[in-house]
Amino acid sequence: MRYFTILKIALLFMTIIINNNSLSAQTVEHQTDDVIVTAGRTPISISDLSRNVLLITKKEITNSPANSVQDLLQFAGAVDLKQRGVIGVQADVGIRGGTFEQTLILIDGVKIIDPQTSHHNLNLPLSLDNIERVEILKGQGSRVFGPNAFSGAINFITKKESKPNLNLLVEGGQNGYYNTELNSSFPAGQLKNNISISRQKSDGYRFNTDFEIINFSFNTLLPSKIGATKLFFGYSDKDFGANSFYTTRFPNQGEKTQTYFLNLSGDYETGNVIISPKVYWRKNNDDFVLDRSNVSFYHNEHETNVYGAELHSIIKSSLGKSSFGVEYIKDEITSNNLGEHNRDKKGLFGEHLFKIANEIDVSFGGSLYNFSSIGWKLWPGVDAGINLNENTRLFASFGKAFRVPSFTELFYNDPVTVGNPDLKHEETINYELGFRVNNKFINSTISLFRKEGKDIIDWVRIEGDQPWSVRNIAEVNTNGFEIEFSFLPESVIKKSPIKRINLSYTYLDSDKETDIFESRYVLDHLRHQFIIGVQNKFIFDIDQTWNFRYEDRVNFTDSFIADFQMSKQIESFFVFVKASNLFNNYYEDIARVPLPGRWITGGIKLSLQ
Repeated sequence: MRYFTILKIALLFMTIIINNNSLSAQTVEHQTDDVIVTAGRTPISISDLSRNVLLITKKEITNSPANSVQDLLQFAGAVDLKQRGVIGVQADVGIRGGTFEQTLILIDGVKIIDPQTSHHNLNLPLSLDNIERVEILKGQGSRVFGPNAFSGAINFITKKESKPNLNLLVEGGQNGYYNTELNSSFPAGQLKNNISISRQKSDGYRFNTDFEIINFSFNTLLPSKIGATKLFFGYSDKDFGANSFYTTRFPNQGEKTQTYFLNLSGDYETGNVIISPKVYWRKNNDDFVLDRSNVSFYHNEHETNVYGAELHSIIKSSLGKSSFGVEYIKDEITSNNLGEHNRDKKGLFGEHLFKIANEIDVSFGGSLYNFSSIGWKLWPGVDAGINLNENTRLFASFGKAFRVPSFTELFYNDPVTVGNPDLKHEETINYELGFRVNNKFINSTISLFRKEGKDIIDWVRIEGDQPWSVRNIAEVNTNGFEIEFSFLPESVIKKSPIKRINLSYTYLDSDKETDIFESRYVLDHLRHQFIIGVQNKFIFDIDQTWNFRYEDRVNFTDSFIADFQMSKQIESFFVFVKASNLFNNYYEDIARVPLPGRWITGGIKLSLQ
């Protein structure tokens, strides 16, 4: 019955929108062939992709009801965003049934891997307004990105505008929420600069869920005759109540995190050779207290530093495009609980892309990676695609992926949990077969996939009175399929009030074998995920966006959430109203951590050129 209720609600809203047949038209275009994505080491146009990559464009970000970068991922098909705190406070993201530890996050192609725990991977110094687009790679990515791209990767591409502009945003709403942002692009001689500052604050939607988040970022680009040099610096500061985040026995938990990110990179082309060096640093401070009113009762302080360098080159020839390079990463942690540790990761990677008769694209390669518990090991992969006609493409991929354990899994200890410094890495083999159609009316992708995982890391115990310990004990095989459709009605019906309809369905079936052990974290991946997105014109040339999401989890309650935005552009002013959880439904992403009911906000954005 729940499925029929959801369908009826969605159809009701669509019917109301369609009946507004006197509304004006607006041009909406599908993703075009000149969009270049970085699903592999060799950038490629989206029309030639032989992988399942979801692209969230700048226009979709503007029209989204999301209030944070993290919220933006909620309505992406096959992406599982599980929040403890809202509006970017703390969120874990998985892809295709993978855990939050198995998803790689990147900013402009630079890896964001917090070695303490991936709970902090989405501590991003980004506001929605300074993101140009988001690229979501579904399935393994270790042959491209190395460790931790186990189930997929999410790459946030920052805005790099050259024309002077100034954007000011003020927003407020329920639960004492307000948000102020300043984003500006300004040239200085040859330099093209972008700066972003934002501050979000709320009193919270229940006891001890207040938060304050400050994000700052600055990037500059220096063009030259052979390419460009880029510098990005970002800072994120979060201070929040963590009611029942880690245990319900202490509802007054609190946490503060501070994240610094610096990246210096370049792209230089001479003849048929492109050279791309990168040097980066990420620091994360995590300050957790079990009782905010009694800080000394239980207090954990962690500091992690990640230093990385990469040299990447692409050579074009009559045989295709060859890509190869080297990288080095050093992880460090200083913690009153985990101790002081460091580790090195080294990698070599290569890839070759070529065409056969201008209709078949083949890309193969791998990363040769060295980690202390692995030694040197090759992680290969191959992708292939064939154009059946101008608008239709069949593709397939195969690849192996791995993840190295976090410092928490290796070294965390308290009276009821024991880490394991002898943990091995996780491994998976991925298979995928897909079909894509792209024309002026419809953009659709259908994928079938299988993941075979071994040595999956889990917290387990043999008897009920023993402490939990972390071991490589589980084997998980996941079969699934995804269906994604994007319709543009006005390409067929002139002056159609509906501009875009997005439909996405994901089904996952996993088995988990843990032998004689009792598992602490019961498999709670998505079984069914159904997403509907509708963009339409309303009266007085008002834009509306409706997002509906139904999720059914294994061994967990299902949920149905609807978000909404209404907006209008009035010369230089963009006025909007947003509503999250429009129908005020009760739901949880994490057991015993309820998320807010209906939350309405509104604001205005001034854009000056």
